[in-house]
Amino acid sequence: MSRKSKFSYDAKLNAVQQYLNSRLSYADIGKSIGVNGKTIENWVNAFKSKGPNALKAHKYNQSYTEKFKLKCIKTYLNGQGSYKQVAYKYGLRSATQLKNWVSKYNSHQRFKNYYPTQRFTR
Repeated sequence: MSRKSKFSYDAKLNAVQQYLNSRLSYADIGKSIGVNGKTIENWVNAFKSKGPNALKAHKYNQSYTEKFKLKCIKTYLNGQGSYKQVAYKYGLRSATQLKNWVSKYNSHQRFKNYYPTQRFTR
């Protein structure tokens, strides 16, 4: 199943460039286009860590191995950064993703490797 973003690549890139080239806050830019400032912050962080391609719409969910998830979790639990800092360091799309992994880890649940199935239309 494909995923459609509310904003085009160009709109996201424009917002990121506006933030990087001005003194406007995330909230100011977000308000001007109708999104939360956190969304602008996520776009800026993605752009900084992975370049402009990170702003393009993703067709499928990203998959991560159990080993990678545990590496991220241990980095956080060892006090090597906040959720946001660790997510940024490892190129995760959201700090919420890491929060969910830590919560699952702390409740002693086992991780499954997730590989989304690709559906092809006929």
